[in-house]
Amino acid sequence: MATNVFGKPVTEGTRTERALEALNNPNVDGKRDVALAYVRQLKANWGNGVSTLGIFYNATGETLTFTQENSSYGQIEGPYPTRVQNGQWGAFFHTKKPVVASGSVGFVVYRVRVSDTTVCNPLIAWSVPWSQVSYNNQAYCDVFDEGKVDSPEKIYQKMEDVDSRQYVSIKLGMMVTSQIETGTSPVYEAEFTREDVAAKKKIADQQDVEASPST
Repeated sequence: MATNVFGKPVTEGTRTERALEALNNPNVDGKRDVALAYVRQLKANWGNGVSTLGIFYNATGETLTFTQENSSYGQIEGPYPTRVQNGQWGAFFHTKKPVVASGSVGFVVYRVRVSDTTVCNPLIAWSVPWSQVSYNNQAYCDVFDEGKVDSPEKIYQKMEDVDSRQYVSIKLGMMVTSQIETGTSPVYEAEFTREDVAAKKKIADQQDVEASPST
């Protein structure tokens, strides 16, 4: 297993069953905690300055495979995982460039199978500006048909237009969520899953609430 991938893969059952099992257990055996500790250690080793501590979870029922990345400001310091299996966390560390007073702004694209005949390119993006007074941290995500990812300029413009620390994209049967903390070295967290699986979990969670005895 790569050093920046955490958790035991969930491989049993159908694609939907695998995805639901992963979605219901994002921190089994403390795997999310370990991913978070990993990026925090990278930050501690790197030192002071604007940076993004990125972690993301795969609950798609399939494997996420790295496709492309881009940095509008800053650079990748702790590399993106090349493959993240279902039920695993991936982690990366993106920083400002040395010496230069800049922010940490970038995106990464993966490839994942939606069905037996369809593949898509989900994307996660973040912006941690140098000036925390004039600008806000931003989180963004999107889903594209395979090989039809928007240009970097268009992606960054969409993120700027949304201008939010939380975002959800539901397209092509996939659901991607992203969120980012405040501050100059925030944790950025994203989740990849399937639209139908997210709906199943929502219904099950609601049924659990309704079945719980009132206090």
